[in-house]
Amino acid sequence: MEFALKDIIVLMTCIFAGCFAVSFGYGLATGLRNRVSEMTLSRSGVQIHTNDVQIWSSIGDRIRDIDLNTCKSIRKGTERLMILNPEKYGISADVMLVNREATQPLTSAAYENHHTRELVDGGSDVYITNKAHDISIAVRFWKKRFPELTDERADCFACHWVKKILVPNLRRACGEKVAFYKEQIARKDISNTIKDILTQCLEKNERYIQCIDDLSELSDIQNKSNIFNPT
Repeated sequence: MEFALKDIIVLMTCIFAGCFAVSFGYGLATGLRNRVSEMTLSRSGVQIHTNDVQIWSSIGDRIRDIDLNTCKSIRKGTERLMILNPEKYGISADVMLVNREATQPLTSAAYENHHTRELVDGGSDVYITNKAHDISIAVRFWKKRFPELTDERADCFACHWVKKILVPNLRRACGEKVAFYKEQIARKDISNTIKDILTQCLEKNERYIQCIDDLSELSDIQNKSNIFNPT
């Protein structure tokens, strides 16, 4: 059987295309090893689905759990604090109400969970000043009844909250995130795109830890907090 030149060219082209397809497919499969969750063949070609979406969703779930647990711990700790000492004033409805009013802005801050962002944007001094102002406003109607509810005491109460409740919980949360991000970055089954995002998140939380450490070392935090009884 004789082949025309054009038949030979077509045959060689098919062979070359087949070899290229096999080589390309092998290279693609090797490069996406452990990341391919599904492959489908249709008239339009081969569709490859990676596991990036599932992995990112799982990462997001873990970070949300850390944030929720942190909010809960800060809220519970805040609710136990008292700006008025019941041993001095007795356990009356007014005293309990003042204590609740004083912690209300701090409880709201726990729900908002913007502590680290505010610390980075404004600095430790501004953060404490803002919280002290919020406390002072919250108890302003009780200052005639309880003269010790001065702006200075509100400032001390803010420092007490930062030292006893905020810093320990934020430090733990950021430490957990840093460890988790490092663990995920070391994985072999995720894309470089996700690793780049995780690296940015890791660096951000390392900066947060530095801000939290700077906050805890402020002399005002240590000195002003001491006027309150231990939690």
